[in-house]
Order: sequence, then structure tokens, then C-alpha cells
Amino acid sequence: MEEVVFERNGHIAFMKLNRPDRLNAINREMRDKLVQSWIRFRDDQSLWVGIVCGEGRGFCSGADVREMERGQWKFRDSLLFGDKPLGPSSYNVWKPLIAATHGHVNGAGLWLALECDIRISCEDALFGASEAKVNVPALIAPFLSNYLPRAVAAELLYTGKPIDASRAYELGLVNRVVPKSAMIDEAMRVAESVCECGPLAVWASKELSMRTSHMDLRSALSLVEHIATPVWNSQDSIEAKQAFIEKESRFGG
Repeated sequence: MEEVVFERNGHIAFMKLNRPDRLNAINREMRDKLVQSWIRFRDDQSLWVGIVCGEGRGFCSGADVREMERGQWKFRDSLLFGDKPLGPSSYNVWKPLIAATHGHVNGAGLWLALECDIRISCEDALFGASEAKVNVPALIAPFLSNYLPRAVAAELLYTGKPIDASRAYELGLVNRVVPKSAMIDEAMRVAESVCECGPLAVWASKELSMRTSHMDLRSALSLVEHIATPVWNSQDSIEAKQAFIEKESRFGG
């Protein structure tokens, strides 16, 4: 059985975590398959946006504790380290990613969802970092307060207790909460909206958003010029601007 199922629907790629018997706990094989999926998605110019979801009863329950217990995880080989870190940002994936989450979204699974740009949640989703429950430091601790208020992040990390979907929505951790039956349809609707925009412009916007977050203004503006100029001058951009002007003229703009 494939640990990650990679499928495509037009310009949209699906990356499905596929260890439902283990609540999609991430072992080394799944980690390796995810890395292959990020690179495949990144390098296929006909794929414009990706959806990450989980088969079975949950999105992802975290790292596979059974592998840790058997000594198969060395710290430097863990999911955020080594030569194959888990997240797509480690592989310069500048294309948008949508997380469609349900059930447990825990630990490494929470990190995976946070590495996506847009998060759609089912009503039954539980977002947590329960590593302290098994006396393991949460490797996402340095980053969690980038997404949540510091006090909320601290409570998740120190108690190991999750927050539910409605609380995650209140805190801005997820974009919207939908019934489970509507999760994939809603993720597809958002992905299709992204596909209505110019892919080069969307990818450049994501790259700029991620790469400039800790830059000073001068450095950020320099990078904007470097990345935005070729997109601005591309044939796709020229044609899109001409089409907009023509449409505006027809409606009396």
C-alpha cells in the first residue's frame, strides 16, 4: 500500500496520507513519499495548486511513536531535521497548498497542516501538539507562536490537550469549518478559485510572502523587484492585462 497517494485533477494535485490503520502516523516511508510528492508537485508546471488530506478517521496523528520506541528514529533523522525534512517549504514549493483536515491533526500532522497556506477544517478536527504526553519535546515549539497567540501555543505545548475546530477558527488557525461530507468539495472550490488567477503571479506572491517575512524593508523591496519583474513582463501577464482592459472597455470602464 502506498503511504502517500498522489493524484491529479486538471491543474490540481491531491496528496493523500494513506496509513488509515495508524491514523496516518508518519513513519519514515511516509516521510520519504511526502518529500517525493513535494518535488513532483513543484516540478510539474501543469500543476498549479495542491490539496493535502488524510484517508480514514483523521488527517494525521503525528510521528509514528512505535518507530521511536523501537529506536528507529534518531533525533537528527527526525521529521524536521536530517536530509529529508517533512515540510514543503524545505523544498522551495512556492505553489499554493490547501490542507483539508479532519479528526486528529496532531504533532507532525499539525506541522504539516501549518506548512500549507490555506486550511479547511471539518467540524470534528482536533488540533494539538501532544508530544509532552510521551515525554518528547515538541519540535514545532519554536514555530507555533507564529500561527497562534503565545499563551494558546503554550497551553497546547505544555498540556498536550488539543483545541477543537471552532476554537481554531476563532484564532485564525483555519480559514473555514465545514461538515465532513463537504470537506473535499470545499477544498476543491478554493483550489479552483486559485486556478482562476495567473499561476505565475500566485507562485511569485507565495514566494515573496514566505521569503520576506523576516527581511528589512530595503531587502524585501529588492527581492520584490527581482521576483516580480519577470512575471510582470511575461507574455501571460501582458495578455491578461490586455484582456482586462478590453473587458473594462466593453462595460464602459
